[in-house]
Amino acid sequence: MKHDVILPKQGIYEGDVELIEWIAQDGSYVEVGAQLYLLGTDKVEVEILAEVAGILTHEQPDGFVADVGTRVGSIDTEGGGSA
Repeated sequence: MKHDVILPKQGIYEGDVELIEWIAQDGSYVEVGAQLYLLGTDKVEVEILAEVAGILTHEQPDGFVADVGTRVGSIDTEGGGSA
């Protein structure tokens, strides 16, 4: 099963956000709580963590800017792997 990786809302901020940089590599196995990417708004930068374990697929590049809730990748929870 694939779990969407999205640009989450940060507090009351509802404008565009930026996927500043992927921290986890495309195609890598990530554990719950692993750092996925760095998210930025005009006021804050936040590390976004994995909510599920599995194989990460990047769907947008570093520097991608979009509305909160936009899908930027996925984690295949059925993709076994080793850490």
